[in-house]
Amino acid sequence: MSENTLEQTKNENSVLWSELTKRNEQYMIGLDRALTQANYDEESKHTLYNKMMKELVTNQKSGTTARQLYGTVSECAENVLQRQEATVSSERSPDWLIALDGGLLLGAIFALISGTSLLTAGENTQPGMGIVSLILNFIAGGLSMLIVSKYQPDVNAPKGKKGYFKYIGVLILSMVFWMLAMTATMVLVPPAINISLPATAYLIIGALSFALRVYLKKKFNITGGVF
Repeated sequence: MSENTLEQTKNENSVLWSELTKRNEQYMIGLDRALTQANYDEESKHTLYNKMMKELVTNQKSGTTARQLYGTVSECAENVLQRQEATVSSERSPDWLIALDGGLLLGAIFALISGTSLLTAGENTQPGMGIVSLILNFIAGGLSMLIVSKYQPDVNAPKGKKGYFKYIGVLILSMVFWMLAMTATMVLVPPAINISLPATAYLIIGALSFALRVYLKKKFNITGGVF
């Protein structure tokens, strides 16, 4: 909402407020208190109140109260918050966030696997993936997850149009691309550059990557990814 539109809504709300009955005023005060405690977006509150007060002013002429229209204050607040959560969860995050989320997850998994394998293996074991391969693993994994996320099946679509076959095909091709990229770095990049790390380093990188992924997912509310 633009600044001018928001200001117009606030001014209109002031006029509507003066037209409410005392009972409906108390209802709106209680609702505002409940939504404020739940950290409901201020701008969204003005829009919501504008719609509600218009309905109240119209219906109170026939004796209908806010409680009769919307239920108790707590019920109304819960419905508003649930609608907000549904709206947020249905929105797809920017591509770079989805790629970052997927890359951190897959990179963390493979770093932990590499560290655990080296830690439990014998003395004659092969060295783990090099640092270049590890970095590329995060990048290729993120790109793969981004591509796959764009072809997720629509479970609500009619039978035969859900997109499962396309999704499986894209998933397989993405995994092939990912594995080829990993293999190419291990074969083509010299060991002097693609330096192998000790087991504990892989475990630390994996743990930190996973923790960072959890933090970013919560901070940016990343949605639309595969996982």
